[in-house]
Amino acid sequence: MINNEEKRDIEERWIQGVQSGDEEAFEEMFKEYYKVLTRFSWRYVNSKAIAEELVQEVFSRIWADRKHWDPNGPLRSYLFTAVKHHSLDHLKHIKVQRKYSSKVKKQESATYINYDDPLRKKLVREEMARAIEELPPRGKQAFKLHRYDGLTYKEIAQVMDVSVKTVESQMMRTLKKLRASLSHLLPIIVLAITG
Repeated sequence: MINNEEKRDIEERWIQGVQSGDEEAFEEMFKEYYKVLTRFSWRYVNSKAIAEELVQEVFSRIWADRKHWDPNGPLRSYLFTAVKHHSLDHLKHIKVQRKYSSKVKKQESATYINYDDPLRKKLVREEMARAIEELPPRGKQAFKLHRYDGLTYKEIAQVMDVSVKTVESQMMRTLKKLRASLSHLLPIIVLAITG
């Protein structure tokens, strides 16, 4: 078990190594923090895949800007702060996208419906994403872990610290709510999913 002083020395060596273009130092730093930062980001974005992507982007930016990169304080704090800001920026971006798609949807509603139109399919997918985001937090979390991250009910139960039965009932309620909130799109949902 290494003490705080040894940890600081290792982190300082990583920082200096990355600044001088040492790929080995960068890889060591990445391996040390990748998993814990992904779990941290997941708390904000509720998707393992998106969290992994956001953490990778933070490390990519560090490497791309390595000559000018200066954490200016403890490396751990810097990385957690960078991932937090990047995760929040991602959520803001999603919010703006949703607002824009809502405007487009209003404009489109007055026009003729072409079921093969790529924009129509895109809008349906966005409507489905909106319906998912409006689910209650625990149901939404369970649904995303299953649908987007490919976790089994048993794995979801472990992540959420609940029983498998609880996950099953949450998923049943969630699917029922999604069917109800998307019923007006039923004629074109099938086309959008298969297209």
